[in-house]
Formats: sequence, C-alpha cells, structure tokens
Amino acid sequence: MEKDLFAKGCEYFDEGNYFDAHEAWEEIWNEAQGARRYFLQGMIQAAVALYHAHNQNWVGTRKLSAGALDYLEKGRVQGEEIDIDQMKDKIIDFEVALQKLLAGDNLELPFYKLPRK
Repeated sequence: MEKDLFAKGCEYFDEGNYFDAHEAWEEIWNEAQGARRYFLQGMIQAAVALYHAHNQNWVGTRKLSAGALDYLEKGRVQGEEIDIDQMKDKIIDFEVALQKLLAGDNLELPFYKLPRK
C-alpha cells in the first residue's frame, strides 16, 4: 500500500498537482519512522512549497523549501526512489529563480518534476 501511495504522490507531483501529492504522501508519513519519516516530510514540504508558489505565497514557498532541504538531508536512505542530491539541486534552483523574480527579473519559475533514480 505504501509503495502505491508513494507512486501516486509522485504522479501527482509530476503533473503539478502538488496538493494531491502532499495528501498521498501524508497518509504514509503518518505511519513512517526514522529516516523514512524525514524523507517523506521533505517530499511533502517540497510539494507544499510549489503549491504556495502557484498561489504566489512567497513566504510560505521559501519557508517550506528550506525545510524540505533539511528533511531530505536527514532522510537519506539507501535505495530510495528519488535522487536526493538532484532533488535538493532543483529546490535550490527554484529558490534562486524566486529571488531573481522578487528582485524584478522577468522570468518563469522553474517548476520541476521529481528526479527518479
């Protein structure tokens, strides 16, 4: 069941349905422990950060992106479905673009898909 919910969350995320991704992952996060729980928390925060970005809630976007980086690092697990280093790079690239946007640059934010292993 966890594997199916995780895969469904990934599908939602890649479609840009960040709220639904968060909901799917939260179901398995509730039961997770240890590094798996941290990993899922990072994924949830990344999804909610992009959800906030769609709504131009920049404070929420930045806060949750920073939290996602921390939780993903704490949640490193061998054999995980997502490439943690690439995921962290995508979050950082998004933050850099957001800083440029907020400074007045005219650009599109780099909403991203999940980097699979």
